[in-house]
Amino acid sequence: MKIIGISGTNSSDSPTEKLVNFMAQHFASQVEFEVIELKGLPMFNESNDLSNQEPLKSLVAKIEAADGVVIATSEHNRSIPSALNSFLEWMSFTVHPFDEKPVMVVGTSVTRQGSASAQLHLRQVLDAPGVNALVLPGNEFLLGQAAEAFDENGAIKEANTVDFLESCFANFLRFIKAADSLQIPDEVRFEPGDYQVKTKGHNGDLPMVVSFSENRIEDIKVDTGGETEGIADTVFERLPQEIIAGQTLNVDAVSGASVTSYGLIDGVAQAVKLAGVDPNILKKRPKPSKSQDLSPLEYGTDVVVVGGGGAGLAAASRVLQAGKSTIVLEKFPALGGNTVRAGGPMNAADPDWQKQFAALPGEASVLKEMLDYDLAKIDPEYQADFKALQGQIKDYLAGKADYLFDSILWHRIQTYLGGKRVDLNGNEIHGDYDLVKVLTDHALESVKWLADLGVEFDESQVTMPVGAKWRRGHKPMESQGFAFIKTLKKFIEEHEAGQILTETPVKRFLLDEQGQICGVVALNAANRQVIVKAKAVILASGGFGANTKMVQKYNTYWSQVDDDIATSNSPAITGDGIKLGQSVGAALVGMGFTQMMPVSDPKTGELFSGLQVPPANYVMVNQQGKRFVDEYEGRDVLTKAAFDNGGLFYLIADDEIKKTAYNTTQASLDAQVEAGTLFRADTLADLAKQIKVDPQTFEETIAKYNSYVDAGVDPEFGKEVFDLKVVKPPFYATPRKPAIHHTMGGLKINTKAQVINEAGQLIPNLYAAGEVAGGIHAGNRLGGNSLTDIFTYGRIAAKTALEKM
Repeated sequence: MKIIGISGTNSSDSPTEKLVNFMAQHFASQVEFEVIELKGLPMFNESNDLSNQEPLKSLVAKIEAADGVVIATSEHNRSIPSALNSFLEWMSFTVHPFDEKPVMVVGTSVTRQGSASAQLHLRQVLDAPGVNALVLPGNEFLLGQAAEAFDENGAIKEANTVDFLESCFANFLRFIKAADSLQIPDEVRFEPGDYQVKTKGHNGDLPMVVSFSENRIEDIKVDTGGETEGIADTVFERLPQEIIAGQTLNVDAVSGASVTSYGLIDGVAQAVKLAGVDPNILKKRPKPSKSQDLSPLEYGTDVVVVGGGGAGLAAASRVLQAGKSTIVLEKFPALGGNTVRAGGPMNAADPDWQKQFAALPGEASVLKEMLDYDLAKIDPEYQADFKALQGQIKDYLAGKADYLFDSILWHRIQTYLGGKRVDLNGNEIHGDYDLVKVLTDHALESVKWLADLGVEFDESQVTMPVGAKWRRGHKPMESQGFAFIKTLKKFIEEHEAGQILTETPVKRFLLDEQGQICGVVALNAANRQVIVKAKAVILASGGFGANTKMVQKYNTYWSQVDDDIATSNSPAITGDGIKLGQSVGAALVGMGFTQMMPVSDPKTGELFSGLQVPPANYVMVNQQGKRFVDEYEGRDVLTKAAFDNGGLFYLIADDEIKKTAYNTTQASLDAQVEAGTLFRADTLADLAKQIKVDPQTFEETIAKYNSYVDAGVDPEFGKEVFDLKVVKPPFYATPRKPAIHHTMGGLKINTKAQVINEAGQLIPNLYAAGEVAGGIHAGNRLGGNSLTDIFTYGRIAAKTALEKM
């Protein structure tokens, strides 16, 4: 009989390690007992799946081949060590070697309790879906005061303790045999019919109807209305097909949409059970077979685009408009990247359109400040534009000034000032004038280009996301950034010269005999090499906001970036394109500056939950029920204020402010209230109790804020732009906490999106657009400028590539 013993710590010479090594020696005459250690294993990272690579791959194979597994744990803060928890995450993400594997739990502690709390937690983890181990009941071997429990040879000193361990292990061997004899034969007979079930998706309930004949799952219909368009689409397209084709529940989750994936699998499992069959039978069946052909796939095209987000799809669409061919390579199963997670408003100055909207209280004051601004603080290259802007403002203020003012110059200067920052080392940074000028000059052109392709914008309102500093946002009629992705994807798919390959991460550039880039080499989901020969390569793979280690490596702006900080980014955004650029000598710029999104979900880092409203309607209160910042400030200022106030805070809204929110529905809000992630009450006092702040303090805070709205002046924090008061019930509180949002730095480019190397020379045939490139936003990006950036420079990259052919 083969037993694997796992030392559940990465600590050297620990009591836990001594215990499992003692068991290996002591029971060597009864079983083949091999000890594996967790030292040197990578920490679990959903965005970089290493479970099918060494050294994890070998460990999976050993566990699968074993008859049983002994896991030894120590106890830290009444739980298991982080190394063990990370290992079990790997073993239940896309591989499941513990599924119905007999497991014995043992543990050590320096206290008398001997890891009782840790063992209880470990048993819960092992019983979780995805792990699904068969844990030996009872037989709790708890080695207390473990530091003194072993002699110099690593043997347990107390004979009574050894006797009890022998008894537990003997029971474990009997348990293994019993479990083997109880294996259910792989035969199923369903009760035919349609079964309605409800499981949990990412955004709430996921209703499903699963249809069975006597011997098969015949159909899976999912009500996808509650899930985020663009992110979970691949789940609903792929998993039902794989489950039906293989008649198995042993299917892999879709990267980037694991919650929805597991929800769908669980829903089908519920239906299987209702149809009279144990779903574990289907969970143990083999995974759907994949092609065994590992020969390389070769393609040829004019332009290959690396990354299927907004910048990449914009570049590909522009290539097709010019009558040339293109292939888009996206490493994740679904297109969209961070674009599909965006709130939707896209900045572009359009004065003729904006004039129809009334000026808000305080906007004129913001403009007047520009007239008094010290010209000496403006960098020389921006001074001529600043003077011209002052002239525009004077002309506006000389009139009635009752409509919304804007201009390309105002957008340019705000982008410049919004990004002008100083890092921890005293180094100042601001946006490259030429890059910022191109961005703001062509912003409206990008909006019109998208509209011509089919994106429908809501011209009845001008919007402004947090940190945008001005109302110039063009918002699609459809929710979130999916409106852009859907339109561009459709355009590409309608052209024979356009092709999209998902789950195909690019590994390296293809170089010709002169060492110049002539394509890329990728690897697809079937582990086949994909070689794409092209005249130009456009990198549009995003920044590195989902790669915390990379953020920490380059950070020069934040005093600390915690290991466990959340991110609003897609798990795909890990800096791949930047690393590719570096492999051919590309220069980097602004890498030390990372933007935090202050109004992110406290647990997930996402932006779609709660009530996201324009900053003119923001009321932010801390955990004492008090305001703590000018809500109209930039994102980094808001983030620093939030950190100074404990991180967690609340966005307060009433029923009228709720109407100005984007990316939500009443049904979604109701579901969040029911789930306890959004708070709602008919009185401010009741809302205060729900968020655990003093009602009197909270009511006074809101009363003060309402008076500031009436007066148009905020004497506490200097907020200048107001819209609505908090007066009409029901009242809402949305919990928020800063998360990594946007990485300002990246590959150095020129105004034609050509990548520049460390010697200041152009890298032939290589272009970059979007967050993979740096130099535009400098130290802080205005809210709404990222969409402007990706669609403007995505089009420019394609245009330049075509001109150079």
